[in-house]
Amino acid sequence: MSVDFSPYQAVLLDLDGTIYHEQLVLPGAVALVQRLRAEGRKFACLSNSGASALQTVMRLQQMGIELDPDQVYTAAAAAADYVVQHIKPRTGNRPRVYNLATEGIQDMLEGLVDWVQTDGEPCDAVLIAGPVSVYAGEDRQRTALRLLRKGATAIGICGDRVYPSPRGLEFGAGALTWMLCYAASVEPVFCGKPQEIFYQELCTRLHVSPDWCLLIGDNLEADIYGAKSVGMRTILTLTGVTRRRDLLAVPNEYQPDLVVEDLTELV
Repeated sequence: MSVDFSPYQAVLLDLDGTIYHEQLVLPGAVALVQRLRAEGRKFACLSNSGASALQTVMRLQQMGIELDPDQVYTAAAAAADYVVQHIKPRTGNRPRVYNLATEGIQDMLEGLVDWVQTDGEPCDAVLIAGPVSVYAGEDRQRTALRLLRKGATAIGICGDRVYPSPRGLEFGAGALTWMLCYAASVEPVFCGKPQEIFYQELCTRLHVSPDWCLLIGDNLEADIYGAKSVGMRTILTLTGVTRRRDLLAVPNEYQPDLVVEDLTELV
């Protein structure tokens, strides 16, 4: 099979489950990136990771894939963008933020926000990722809960219920966010996939229209549904969390435009 990418202004590649799994490059991933680069196609990689673009680029380099940081957009970057653009400080000149998320977010927002350390301080927002983060220990979760109950905005970096790891399925950022918000009786804001704001911000950065983009991903909810919601065409690869039988329960409007076993079918 040969897919013609020429009708699209940009090709968007999911990372975990599409390009790699853990530290292993998935079949066809390197060749697909090479094809896009050889054809002069505009493309970018996206992820619900809590890492920064720079951290992600360094990880990809170790796998033999060279990208520029401006070709990567992560949920952590989207959450950092949201804080800077939408969280208005109630006191002082900068938003006061509690980090229950990741080191990547800490790095990206350093110097742009004032970090909250205790539940006795004013707090505008709590950033939340998965529970395995070093920033999300039990004591810090309790502090976050108290801050949310006092009025801080809950910002989940993404709505992932679970994600795969060497140990099997792990609780995702969405799972921890909803747990805290249920306990605090507040509604969260999510910034990663499948939120429309994530895809629209990425397209703005690339100077393309969502209607003329093609997304390739492995996750029906985060990748395919999210991309379809903003008008993108989609290709589902079965190298990640989705299995072919899962498609039986998907409404026609959210069916991927093409399904492949792995990326070798595209190159």
